[in-house]
Amino acid sequence: MVRRTHLPLAEPPAAPPKRPHSLVARLAAAYAVIGLGALIVGGLILHQTLSYVVWLEHQRGILAAGAEVTSRIAREGLDGLNRPLGGESGRRFDAASGSMLFAVADAEGRRVAASPGVQAQLPRVAEDGRIPDTFQQGQDGTRLWGVTRWITMPDGRRVAVQIAQDMERSYIVLDDVPAAALGPVLAVLTLGGLLLFAANVGLLILLSAPLRRAAREAERIGHGGPPRLEEGEIPRELLPLIQAVNGALDRLDDALAWQRGFSAEVAHELRTPLAIIQAELDLLDAGDVTDRLRRDVQELAELVSDLLEAAEAARDMPVAEGAFDLAELVAHVGHRFTPIAAREGRTLEAPPANAPVWVRGERESIGRALRNLVENAIAHSPPGGTVTLRLGPPHEMMAVVEVADQGKGVPESERKSVFRRHWRAGDVRRRGLGLGLSIVERIVSAHGGTAEVGDAPGGGALFSLHLPMAPAPAPVTAGG
Repeated sequence: MVRRTHLPLAEPPAAPPKRPHSLVARLAAAYAVIGLGALIVGGLILHQTLSYVVWLEHQRGILAAGAEVTSRIAREGLDGLNRPLGGESGRRFDAASGSMLFAVADAEGRRVAASPGVQAQLPRVAEDGRIPDTFQQGQDGTRLWGVTRWITMPDGRRVAVQIAQDMERSYIVLDDVPAAALGPVLAVLTLGGLLLFAANVGLLILLSAPLRRAAREAERIGHGGPPRLEEGEIPRELLPLIQAVNGALDRLDDALAWQRGFSAEVAHELRTPLAIIQAELDLLDAGDVTDRLRRDVQELAELVSDLLEAAEAARDMPVAEGAFDLAELVAHVGHRFTPIAAREGRTLEAPPANAPVWVRGERESIGRALRNLVENAIAHSPPGGTVTLRLGPPHEMMAVVEVADQGKGVPESERKSVFRRHWRAGDVRRRGLGLGLSIVERIVSAHGGTAEVGDAPGGGALFSLHLPMAPAPAPVTAGG
């Protein structure tokens, strides 16, 4: 009996990591493509421009060479051609030494006169019987460049005088071509330079896109975005910079984590001896010294509580998915702080819970933010003043909670820094670290909301929290 052994299937090899591309290589390739394209397009445009200029110069030269022929026909008719052409014109139209030809045709295209040596080349007539104004090929297919001029003879008849040059001869009129082509060539080069400059600018904008994307990612760090800069699409030349930034962020996070842990540990260690001291003070007889000690210990306990809350709020922990009734939480905070405000000589007005207002996030965290706002409002209100805690009307799918006091308010110049850590108003006698409002802003920001400060209608400060609303949860029905 043969015993079979089943070997485990080998896992497919992992794909090698994608190597970052080179910014220099991309620049070189892009410039090569642009340069090649500019060379081809510029060469074609320059060729067409020079060809057009040469053709125009040839037309001008051909008309100048045949000026005596056209003037004789205009003055004397066909009889003017019976005399031989003299001087330079005679040499140019000589069948043996010249390259110029002419032919005279009537309106139907029939030849009525011609220069010596003209055979089937002229007159040049199109297939539809039309006599062209210019042509670059003779009637027999030879390379013949020519111009047609219609002339009215003394007897009133109109004839077509075709003056042409045999381009297969060595004599070619190109004396004025360079000067005539200078302007168009300069225009073409200027246009090419502008196009190349525009292409370079566009290329720089395109290739700097990874840097702009990294800058946008850096702006979002700590504001709901990724904790580090993405390295996947960064060019190889910029990768060390991005890695150095991420390394600096790692070291900064480690330092902050150690600091938060140290603060939390110190606060926890102080809570127990403070509680013991408070208990011992409660056993002492009432007196001025005992009351002062009790107040001092209470303020120390509040400092420790602030440290713990700051350490808790500073953690970059994701907000748990869920929803809670903000109206019920506002009513709960109001009920809890009403006797505290009364003990401090203030009045807290908080409406009872009515219709539910559902918001996204953690109830305990938002409750901590509301407690800090109410404590801050009680501390800033004068004795006998009123603190108001209420729900405002929703705005753009954001629930609004408002806390108003009757203190001196927050000056316009300080409203941008009121939520910063260690900010303190000048009229508060209560000792503390100034962390309450910074904790509020951090909690609300982690929930996707905003914290604002303005003027209360009756004077004082008005703090408002804007929190994203959530759909009401489905009612739970008993299964049957």
